[in-house]
Amino acid sequence: MEINPTLNKIISHFLPRAEAVVIFPITDGLINSTYSVEVVIETQRKKYILQKINTLVFQNSKAIQSNIVLVSRFLKSNNYPHPVLELCETSEGENEINFEGDSWRMMAQIENSYTINVIQNPEQAFAVGAFFGQFYTFLNGIELNPIQEVLPHFLDTKNRIDAFQLALQSANSDRLIKAQEQIEWMVKHQDLPQKWMQLQQQKELPIRLIHADPKISNVLFDSATNQPKAIIDWDTLMLGTILYDYGDMIRSYTNTKSEDDPDPEGVFNADVYHELTNGFLSEAGSFLTDIELQYLSYAPQVIVYIQALRFLTDYLNGDIYYQCNYPEQNLNRAKNQINLLQQILKI
Repeated sequence: MEINPTLNKIISHFLPRAEAVVIFPITDGLINSTYSVEVVIETQRKKYILQKINTLVFQNSKAIQSNIVLVSRFLKSNNYPHPVLELCETSEGENEINFEGDSWRMMAQIENSYTINVIQNPEQAFAVGAFFGQFYTFLNGIELNPIQEVLPHFLDTKNRIDAFQLALQSANSDRLIKAQEQIEWMVKHQDLPQKWMQLQQQKELPIRLIHADPKISNVLFDSATNQPKAIIDWDTLMLGTILYDYGDMIRSYTNTKSEDDPDPEGVFNADVYHELTNGFLSEAGSFLTDIELQYLSYAPQVIVYIQALRFLTDYLNGDIYYQCNYPEQNLNRAKNQINLLQQILKI
């Protein structure tokens, strides 16, 4: 439990009648600072999530909240059968506040749920793949024009490669030496994303609303049934190819180790790969186009390559994007992704 007068002041903007406020930090996020908040309002005990938005990453935080509200309303109006994110509003009708230079928001907590960092078995992979497939099926009819851009160039593969090249030029010598093996591997395989960039440049892949961060820890599981219950962390909602999300699911779910575990032994679960794909296609296969199906198996290769590149770039830049708990965590994350990619390439 954390006693913090500043956090209590922030909470009072969203919940002015809250009493007996109890705050617990949630430390497994990589970008925003997150707290679990439990309050009593008129004798009812309620739980919320409080977040300080990392505005170095998300420079247009109001666009994030706008997208969340739009998607939440759309899903509810179309009878989406699972919980959605519900932002709290201040008395002025705002869903975020600026407090001492920081942007904060609150949302209702989806209770009786839990998260995992590693998929537990192929059956669970099928269930989550189908769960995301259903999510995309419901989103398939949403109007795309009102969706605001929150992370410019996030899906721009060339931009990721250019950032890596710049990091190589500006990194200090110690980090370059420690990452030499990983740098050499990434450079050796730099042709891998070329077809992907061509597809992007020629706009051959349908543009859809995607989650853009569908890792397994962004799925809540029901505490009673152990089945998928809700998809969370909608900050990255954006327009792009659904192949990105499928590829990132493969990246997240087939990895049997923690994301910063550099040991290559047993890092990949092929059964999870196949069952996740089967589950995803069982729901999303009804609307995917021929070209999306054609490049489905290629997508995970590119997405894991790019994620390795991102971790390695951030390590070379001095860990300015991802939160790190120890000095070489980003380098270990890059090693982990390279190990994973090496196994995916064998399929």
